[in-house]
Amino acid sequence: MAQVPRLPILARVNDPVPARRARSRLPLAGESVRERNKREKRERLLRAARELFVRKGFEATTAREICRRAGVGTGTLFLYVKSKRDLLFLVFREEARRLWSEALTSTERATSIVDTAARLFGAFIEYYDSNPALAEGLGAELLAGARGSDELIALNAEFLAHLVALIERAQEQGELRSDRPASTLAALFFAHYEHWVLAWLVMGAVPREVAQAGLREALELQVEGLRPGPRHAGHETRPPQARSPRR
Repeated sequence: MAQVPRLPILARVNDPVPARRARSRLPLAGESVRERNKREKRERLLRAARELFVRKGFEATTAREICRRAGVGTGTLFLYVKSKRDLLFLVFREEARRLWSEALTSTERATSIVDTAARLFGAFIEYYDSNPALAEGLGAELLAGARGSDELIALNAEFLAHLVALIERAQEQGELRSDRPASTLAALFFAHYEHWVLAWLVMGAVPREVAQAGLREALELQVEGLRPGPRHAGHETRPPQARSPRR
């Protein structure tokens, strides 16, 4: 059975960059000249790739074009990533950290784990919708097979770690049962997100509004089955029933 590709989380790419560019030219504490040059080249490559992927799409952008825009030699790119596809995932990994921070701020008034998760996932869905060329290229790469991508693995691991932290808090507050690892519940939440985003963005089976509504309903049903109750308290389990002797 074919594996469903892991869909990474996307982030905003139209943030103001002048301040970040100025900061990138400042040496970090204890940083050598060589280390600073390496960091600056990496930042230029990521910025150039992000701008081109958003404007032209992944497929239409070449590695040579990225390097020319970043002001580095073509071979320099492959000192940082194994392929253009890995560069795509690295860009999203860097951007997702910023979007996650922004999204968490918007969930401060959320009243439940469902509301929190729906808002967080919704922020990423909005990005896909506003950057169709880039999102379509990403979907095509995932369907072509993203197995073995270190950047994609790291991207999903970071996002799941954030989900785990939110779910642990919900468990501590008594909103979710605590007799199962938060990592397991986070994987369930993420699976619902993947299903609906793939159905909308990659397969085109449903419109965005249906995907978002379906995702929220799936999260509500999931949480309903994970609410703490008498049989879930304190890892208690029902004692096994004595079997009647065979005749």
